[in-house]
Amino acid sequence: MTLIELKKSIHQKVDDLNDRELLELVDALIHRKDEVFVVPEHMEAGIRQGIIDIQKGDVFTMDDFEAKYEKWLKG
Repeated sequence: MTLIELKKSIHQKVDDLNDRELLELVDALIHRKDEVFVVPEHMEAGIRQGIIDIQKGDVFTMDDFEAKYEKWLKG
């Protein structure tokens, strides 16, 4: 299906819809695509600390995590 065909198909389906809730969901989905994600202020400090930890090599590998998780499961 070409882009033009896809647009026509979607347009026809929207024209045929009488479900307000579904139309509002479609509208919200279309508008969200244009939004830029903004990191909330309360998360910025944790992200900065994470970057510092990575730069210093203060990280856990997946193997480390799995080993710790196994010990936790076994009690």
